[in-house]
Amino acid sequence: MKTVRRLTTMLGLTLVLIALGAISARGQFLDSTQFVGTFTLPISAQWGTTTLPAGNYTLRYGTIHAAGGFVEVRGTEKGSRHVVIRVEGVGQSSATKTALVCIRDGAALFIRSLEMPGIGETATFALPQGARLAAHLRNGGTNTQLVEAPILIQRVPVRLVGK
Repeated sequence: MKTVRRLTTMLGLTLVLIALGAISARGQFLDSTQFVGTFTLPISAQWGTTTLPAGNYTLRYGTIHAAGGFVEVRGTEKGSRHVVIRVEGVGQSSATKTALVCIRDGAALFIRSLEMPGIGETATFALPQGARLAAHLRNGGTNTQLVEAPILIQRVPVRLVGK
């Protein structure tokens, strides 16, 4: 009897959690949205720990409670990904056009920052582990020099949709 009651309680709680998750997935994730835009990735790109395939996306930049800045990214195609990426740092924007600044390392594309001159900010993001922006050179096996590797920077335009 106790087992049936416990299973019924667990089933009820599970259904409530699933319903709450479905409701919150439709709602807006960010508390305060400061920027909304759309962009098209020409090739797949690594953004933090997430890989986004080539395609069209909508992004929202804002804050979540006192946790700081986040970017919410949704693909526009049916069945595409919805991710939330934490902002590592925010600085003043000196850019004239809104864009995602990407770093190309061979065939890999890494999203490094979001320039938003409309609100005067640039949001920077952490590079994923394994992304190399420097090369190590050894001199006779005794000294290690850290040398900046050649970097190709690519800008992906972001169209302002709203604030």
